[in-house]
Amino acid sequence: MRRYADEWIVGIRDVTPLAHRVHALVRDGQLDAARALLPAERVYPAADDRSAAAVRPGS
Repeated sequence: MRRYADEWIVGIRDVTPLAHRVHALVRDGQLDAARALLPAERVYPAADDRSAAAVRPGS
């Protein structure tokens, strides 16, 4: 746990205002505008098939 806290966390930022803005846009049906405020999702390759199956939607 110490290594995670001391080495792996590089920053913490309060995204509450962003979440409220995205929620308001979604509520108003402005999905493209809401999506534009979110970071791009990246696909990370799984180490093996078993790992991939564990995180696959619907598994």
